Amino acid sequence: MHAQGDKTARRRLRRDFHRGFGDLRTRTPFLWGFGDPYYWLMEVRWPAFVGAVVLVFVLINLIFGTFYALIPGTVANAAPNSLSDGFFFSVDTLATVGYGNMYPASRLGHAVASAEILLGLFFIATVTGLIFARFARPRKGLVFSRYAVIGRYEGQRALMVRAVWTRSYPLLEATGQLSWQELVTQPDGRTMRRLRELKLLRSHNPVIGLAWTLIHILPEDSEILTALEAGEPLLLTASMSGTDMLLASLTQSLQKYLDADVRVDHEFAEMVFEEDNGVRLDLNRLDLIQPIADAR
Repeated sequence: MHAQGDKTARRRLRRDFHRGFGDLRTRTPFLWGFGDPYYWLMEVRWPAFVGAVVLVFVLINLIFGTFYALIPGTVANAAPNSLSDGFFFSVDTLATVGYGNMYPASRLGHAVASAEILLGLFFIATVTGLIFARFARPRKGLVFSRYAVIGRYEGQRALMVRAVWTRSYPLLEATGQLSWQELVTQPDGRTMRRLRELKLLRSHNPVIGLAWTLIHILPEDSEILTALEAGEPLLLTASMSGTDMLLASLTQSLQKYLDADVRVDHEFAEMVFEEDNGVRLDLNRLDLIQPIADAR
């Protein structure tokens, strides 16, 4: 039964990788996150993070509170066998806020309270570090277009993906990459899929203040076009990274494109406009595409 469960989980991961990287995190079995709790606590959304911290906090205090309630004489002025008194005394101890009416009344009580204070120091330091790390991690400032298009660039057919930088300060030393998951036949007859990097007209941009279009010129015998025309599954990935000028930190973004996300014989609509007081970037037109007149 256990082996069958592992086999099913592996099949699920393979299926989601084929669909694209974006689904992998949300479809990974929940319990797998506990194998790497730090990574799990960093990637979950804020409600789940706060819920996990509250749950651990309550469990710790319930365990110590139960001990204080069941062992008489450990806490002064606590009602006998009172779980509520034991719980709130544990909260005071874990948070090291200082004792009031209730305090340890025996050597055993002092020993347990000392152990809980030590645990509380680790717990508070860990949660504080996680909160700082979650706030300090780079936020996504690079946004890719919803679609990739195959259109014309200087008279040649090209695969194009558009990205915009949404921050007020520019992105420095940006690099971009396009890859596609190709099917390769090995000498022994077996087939495998691997990501192959596509050559770009320009893979480096010193400064991105508004938008950048990644362009790959398609050869006449393009396997990407062949796959699209044959209706075969297709996976393209676009990635971009650079240095945020304001924060002086690395920022990066990744976008997947399945065969349904690639529009053949289309082009991106204009989204940068010249005005009297400067240049305007219309983010509402990021995903706007239109068919090209001379498709062939």
